[in-house]
Formats: sequence, C-alpha cells, structure tokens
Amino acid sequence: MRYFLGIDGGATKTTGILIDENEKIVGKVLGKASNYKVVGLEKAEKNILEIVKKFLKIGNICAACFGLASIDSENDKKIVYNKIKNGNIGKLIKEIIVVNDTEIILPAANLDNGVAVIGGTGSNFLGKNGNRISFAGGLEYILADEGSAFFLGQNVLRSALRSFDGRGEKTILEEMVLKKAKIKNMRNLKDLIYTQNLKNVVASFAPLAEIAAKKGDKIAKKIIRDAIKEYEIGIKAVAKNVGLKGNYKIALVGGVFKSKMIFLGLKQKFGNRLIIVKEPALGAAKIAKNFYFEKYGGKNE
Repeated sequence: MRYFLGIDGGATKTTGILIDENEKIVGKVLGKASNYKVVGLEKAEKNILEIVKKFLKIGNICAACFGLASIDSENDKKIVYNKIKNGNIGKLIKEIIVVNDTEIILPAANLDNGVAVIGGTGSNFLGKNGNRISFAGGLEYILADEGSAFFLGQNVLRSALRSFDGRGEKTILEEMVLKKAKIKNMRNLKDLIYTQNLKNVVASFAPLAEIAAKKGDKIAKKIIRDAIKEYEIGIKAVAKNVGLKGNYKIALVGGVFKSKMIFLGLKQKFGNRLIIVKEPALGAAKIAKNFYFEKYGGKNE
C-alpha cells in the first residue's frame, strides 16, 4: 500500500494526516507550530519532522504536501522547500510539495473552484476559478491578518487600554482583560504582550470579544462587526479577481469561525454557501497523492 502525507501548519499548531491510495485516512497527528516566520526555520522543520517520524511507523510515505502559513511568495516557498528537501525530512520522503496553507482548503472540501478562507491566528483568502487563482491578505499581522484571532485580540486589548486610560469609551473588556492577564494595572500589560510569542499571546485574548458582545458591550459588538466585514471584503475581492459569480462555495478554516456571532454574521451575507472544513490537512494529502500519480502513474518509483 502506498501512503501520502498532508501537513497543515500554522502559527499555533500543525496537523498531519496520512492517507492511502484510496484516500482512506490511516493516521492523524497533532504537533507544534510550523509557521517559519513565527517560530523560525529550524524549529519549524523540527516540529514537522516529529510528525513525519510518527507516520513512518505506519509505512513508507511516497509523497508529502506541506500546506504552511507564511508561504506568501516564491522566495518563501524556495526557502522552506530547500530546508525540507535538503534536510532530514527530505531523506525520509522523496517527493515533496510546499504550498500556501490556503491552497489545501478547496481540495479538502472536494471543490475545484470557489473561495478558501483562513480565520486562525492569522487570516488569508484564496479564490480559484479554473486556472485563475487570486490571493488576498495573509501577509502577517503588520500588513494584514484582518479578521483573525490576532486582529480580534489586538482590538480587545486596545479597547481595554483606552477604557482604562480614559482615551476611549468605557467597556467591560477592561475588567475582562485584567482578569485574564492576572494583573491589577493595565500598564503591566506591556511585559505580558511584548514577548517572542507576541502573535499567539495577543490572539489568546480574541474570545473575550464575543463574551463581552453577548453581554451587550457596544465596543465588543463593534469589534465583532468589524471582523465580519473584513471577511466579507476579502471573500468578495478574491472572487471578483478570478471571475467567480453566482453561488460559488466558500470554504472556511480556523478557530475564529467557531465564534457563533462571526459565523452567523457571515451566514447572513453568504447563506448556505459556507462550508466549514474540519481537516484541511486532508486536502494537502490529496494534493500529494495526485502529484505522485501524475508523475508515476501506477508504477513504482
């Protein structure tokens, strides 16, 4: 039996799924972050290698597709591909493909065309219509990541600080942030936030937005509305760029869409076209399998 590996790697965690040639899932492994711009190239490779080694206990891996956050340019792809191909992973797997993590979502949803959206620690958009592909956002938290957990968390923190300082409207987010951060003075937030793990720490405050919004907090409600609007803008942008019209499907991945308020807000705008993709790594495994059979057919290597 031939096996194919799919990796979905982000700033918080990495998921690996192994399938056989009939696309049956034979294994799933969860690992640490593999966004190389967050954890560094060496650590990203090390975290992926740990997953690969666990799957090799099942059998030989014919091909692997690595769908990773921060593969946003040809230079990114070259850097990560060379590290994987010429490192320890390349010694264990011959055929290797590296793609942006949005590219594995539509295959995971069994869609040839449509819009793929990531709403995790960061955010990203992809539109596909035949040979036409368009990306939007996805260039990390300084340039983009609108609507993401980082976006939500940053707005929660800024609103809480403005409330504390008297520079902004009072919000219950102030009290909630102090409690979550286990501090008594908002000025002490600086030491907590500005760490090597800044992006994940900020994103961890995202759930407070929905909790406060459900309690009627006006500031929190606006944060949620702004996030919904950013997803609407991104979806429509990539769809327009590739000429998608009508009832194209929209595949969603990420913890942000576990927010009922955000999901329902998007559903009001796009209806039943929304699809929640639970295993994007499966899409990567399918890409690896298709690549292998296109190259080798039914033959052995």
